[in-house]
Parts: sequence; structure tokens; C-alpha cells
Amino acid sequence: MKNLLLAIFFFSMIFTPGCEDDSTSIEVPTARFIYAIDPDNGLIVTFTNASLNADTYSWDFGDDESSTETSPSHTFPTSGTYDVTLTATNSGGSHSVTQSLELTGTLTLADLNDTWKVAPEAGALAVGPTQGNGSWWSLSEADLTTRACFMDDKYTLGSDGSFSIVMDGDTWLETWQATSEICGAPLAPHDGSGSYTYQATDTTLTLSGAGAFMGLPKANNAGELPNVDVPESITYTITEFVRDGTGKRLVLDIECGTGLWWRFTFVSQ
Repeated sequence: MKNLLLAIFFFSMIFTPGCEDDSTSIEVPTARFIYAIDPDNGLIVTFTNASLNADTYSWDFGDDESSTETSPSHTFPTSGTYDVTLTATNSGGSHSVTQSLELTGTLTLADLNDTWKVAPEAGALAVGPTQGNGSWWSLSEADLTTRACFMDDKYTLGSDGSFSIVMDGDTWLETWQATSEICGAPLAPHDGSGSYTYQATDTTLTLSGAGAFMGLPKANNAGELPNVDVPESITYTITEFVRDGTGKRLVLDIECGTGLWWRFTFVSQ
């Protein structure tokens, strides 16, 4: 009897179907990408997704912006270094890869040919004892409203070397021009009625013609009006000239005499 039971046991072990593992192992994806910087606008980058075995994608551009597109194009806000991360995912897991992008938004002198306005931001006008130092005075948030008649003044650098100023009938007048600081009709020779030209190098911008200026008319190389004569030309130092989102940003510095520096920040229109 004992031998019979053992035989039945071994028979059942041999012929009883086993439980086969029908599950299929899912390979974890591999995230990878390449990118191309727009030659005409160094802040626009096109990303090409080269990931393997992924179903969905998540991009972090390092500027508080993101995307779930497979191969997106993205415009970065300004020049700088951005760590861009791509995460590729499928049912088996996810994988991330990060690359650092150094964006300069490089511009050429031809890119100066545009219409400019003072940047609508605090600090866009500033004055101090050294270059870039605005400790004596700077444009405030409140000034953006108070001086609205000035904030819409337009300065155009033409491709033919011409320069023009359009103030739309009023601008900000200071106490050397009027009895008080107030919006009023532009006063000659700083009313945009002259014939002006400009020349530029990589580091300087020179406006020619009595009454030509960018920013404030009182600031010139000899000093501040009305303490000096109206100059026939003004030369500014180009401190910054970069792409700024979809536009351009221009920062001009000028030393008025000795130890008095104005800074003017403009954006293209």
C-alpha cells in the first residue's frame, strides 16, 4: 500500500501542470536628446527627442517652464545657463537625462537697427558715482506711471545710419526745462525735429546732431545740461546688447564729465 501511495505521488508530480509566468518584462526607457540653437535668435532652441522605449515625455527647461511634447521648441527668457531635463516614461519605469545649455543670445551691430523704448521696469534709468551704480537715483515702479509720457518715447536706429526720436506730443520735462517736473510738450532742440545720424562699434554708440539723445537729454559726455552746452554728438558705452525673450535689450552707460554715470536700459519694439 505504501509503495502504491508513493507511486501516485510521483506520478502526480510529473504530470500536474505547473504555473508558468506569463508576464513580460518591460524594459525601462532610456532618455536622451539633442538640440539646435536658432542662428537668428540665440534664445530659441529646438529639441530633438532620441529616447528609447518610452511612451510619454516630460521636459523641464530650467526656467520654470515645461512641456510634454515629444520634441518641443522653446524660447528662453534671457541669456544664461539653463539645465534642461528630459524624463522618459513607460509602464516599466522612467529615466531622466540633463544637459546644460549656455545661451548668449548673440547679436550683431545690424541688430541695433530697430525702434527702442526705455524698458518698463524699475531701475531702467539710474545715476551714480561709478558705472552701473544707481545709488544716487533710479527709476521707481511709481515713476513708470508718473512718467508714462516719457516711457512711450521712441528712439529709432535706421539701417541707413539715420537716427530719430518720436515723442507723440509730450514727454517728461525736468526742472532745467520747466518750472517743475511734469509731462509737457518737448522743447527744442530735444524735440526730435533735428536731422540725426548714428555710428556704432561693438562697444560704443555715437549719436550725431544737436539735440540727439537716448534716455535723458541732459546726459552728455561733457556733463549735464544746463551746466554745459548742447553737444553736436554724444557717445554712449554699450554695456549690454542681448536677446531678451522674443525681443532685444540694450543697456547704455555714459559718464557725464567726471564721476557721474548715467545708465539707460532699453527694449526693442
